[in-house]
Amino acid sequence: MSTFVIRLFSSLVLFSIFSLAFFYEHETFFIILISLVSLISLFEMSKLLELKNIYSFLYWLIPITCYFFYLNNNHNIFFVLLIPSFFWLFIATFSVFRGKILINSIKFLYGYIIIYALYISSLYLFLNQKTLLLFSLIIVWISDIFAYIFGSYFGKNKLAPSISPGKTYEGIYGAFIANFIFIIILSYFLNYSFTSLLFLVLLIVPLSVLGDLYESLLKRGVSKKDSGNLIPGHGGFLDRIDGLCSTLPFVALLSLYGFKF
Repeated sequence: MSTFVIRLFSSLVLFSIFSLAFFYEHETFFIILISLVSLISLFEMSKLLELKNIYSFLYWLIPITCYFFYLNNNHNIFFVLLIPSFFWLFIATFSVFRGKILINSIKFLYGYIIIYALYISSLYLFLNQKTLLLFSLIIVWISDIFAYIFGSYFGKNKLAPSISPGKTYEGIYGAFIANFIFIIILSYFLNYSFTSLLFLVLLIVPLSVLGDLYESLLKRGVSKKDSGNLIPGHGGFLDRIDGLCSTLPFVALLSLYGFKF
């Protein structure tokens, strides 16, 4: 069986599972799904980071502690997402720009900064602004698909050759073009605000690329191509959610401040 067929079959299975959990009338199924994905991603990230001794213990302890804190203080999501947002805006951005991890000493916090923040922001958006979550996911997926397509057919100028040789500027242009078409359709046929959707695209597309590049930077540091091998043809779960890790915390913050379509 060809790699393309394997990837396509895996994608269809994953999409079917997600759709059933997301659109089912009871929220429990989505909560279970996002919890499982987060736990698996935590494990994959721990393998990538190769933490030892107390750092490995703290890597698991901090997000678990934050989880129970959130259960009892779920109105403090702003403070939960403040550090991850700072991390993506500054530390991750400059790390990608320089082509190396800038602050190795905080890697034991990645379980909280990257995976836990994704879990909490996904859960918050699902329970409070489900449509915003869905559109954000679709924008990231469109970006991934069309960046790959445009990069494969038209890619000439490398975006970050030392980190991810397959990423090109032409691929990023393709991601924007495809998403512009998507939001035009939404605003024209479903009467959503084009301005709000445009703002969402301009925020999400660059951030999703940042998440992808940062995970590639982590994998390059340990000479690995994939974060795992649980998804046939795709690698690990972390490989599939890297663009979401860097985007959904910001979308959740937008929701907190009343962002609507």
